[in-house]
Amino acid sequence: MSQASAAHLLLDLRAGGEVARAAQQIIAADAAVRAEVARLLASSATPTDHALARWLLRIETDILLAIGADESEALYTLVALVARFADPHDALLIWRARQATSETQAGVDVEQMARLGLDGVRRYLSRLRDANEAEAGEAATALSWLDEGERDGAFADLPGYFAWSDERFGITVSGPT
Repeated sequence: MSQASAAHLLLDLRAGGEVARAAQQIIAADAAVRAEVARLLASSATPTDHALARWLLRIETDILLAIGADESEALYTLVALVARFADPHDALLIWRARQATSETQAGVDVEQMARLGLDGVRRYLSRLRDANEAEAGEAATALSWLDEGERDGAFADLPGYFAWSDERFGITVSGPT
């Protein structure tokens, strides 16, 4: 897929409506297309791209789970991009991406979840855990992972980690997130 074609698909996604639905079908069906769209989105994200980044991460995670693939650079890029939006409600999405394969379990950094806001993530996951609903077990395990990361010192230099992550995954955001 050419960069120009992926750029057109990204524009279609951002446009919404029927054209976005058609673009979603193309993107969901092809790993190379997803990777290029993820890369372009990361390099040109706007505050209004949060839902789009979440959708792409859900699709990439679901496909890795379905095909049993090892890992994908697109998944790591999308985890970093979703984390950049700093919404504690994305904690389970990042947790599920981490859990997709044994490689992603080792490759997704706990600092990405911390970027969502430690206090907010703890409150959100604790609420889910205590509600005893379908997500309670996942929330409890994700919360344990977060606490373990803190005990291990992973959060000692979060600003430095975030700068590295943005550079590593080519994340550029126009406007506040």
